[in-house]
Amino acid sequence: MSGTALLRPDENPLCARSTCSFYVWPASIDGESYPDRLALIKRAALGRVRAGAERRGHVTYSIIALDEETGAFGGATATGTPVVGGFVLHAMEGVGVVATQGLYTSPLYGRRALDRAARGRRTAREIVASLVAEDDGRVARQVAVMTAGGDCGVYTGADNLPECCTELRPGVCVVANWVGSADVGARIADAFEAARGPVAERLLAALAAGAAAGGDARGDRSAALVVADPNAPPVDLRADDEPDPIAK
Repeated sequence: MSGTALLRPDENPLCARSTCSFYVWPASIDGESYPDRLALIKRAALGRVRAGAERRGHVTYSIIALDEETGAFGGATATGTPVVGGFVLHAMEGVGVVATQGLYTSPLYGRRALDRAARGRRTAREIVASLVAEDDGRVARQVAVMTAGGDCGVYTGADNLPECCTELRPGVCVVANWVGSADVGARIADAFEAARGPVAERLLAALAAGAAAGGDARGDRSAALVVADPNAPPVDLRADDEPDPIAK
């Protein structure tokens, strides 16, 4: 690294989201010249965003669904970082299911959404709107909420990395960000609708279809599946750090 470039706040797009007076940037890195200083800023900013996603976010793909025959709510998710099952999926029998993820994940969305759904006075869209409205970090969130009857609401903040997609169908909702293909959402929903058997098996088939369609752009490293069935014990399956977590 050699040389430096002094940038004023009005030259630095990062200052729109942070408090700063100036930045000192290298004029070149490993001999590579940057005559356009803004190109260097964009490159550095993208590296910071991706590194932050690795540490704190769950840029991932998830499906939540209602089995109308049994009344069971279920969800499945996979991502390129460890322990996705500890953060993304939240389900309560007779109430609903939530997938909360994004560049910076807020697990609080899960508990708060289910609490509001349990009161029974808001639609899923209204619950999502209330979560987003009170969250200063909403631009980095992605969330899907499903309540009684399969009602679903979704939100994707503008800071999430492409490809992002959502797929809404009766009793099925898919949300994804930083995945390998814009087709991931539709492939997951198609597979769930085509599968037969218990809802857990249908969710697993859907997740496998998402992986085959591109999955997490970094490759999958962890996966999870939950089912909240009023007539059966709860299901909570996790592969926290595996080279092929869905198969595990």
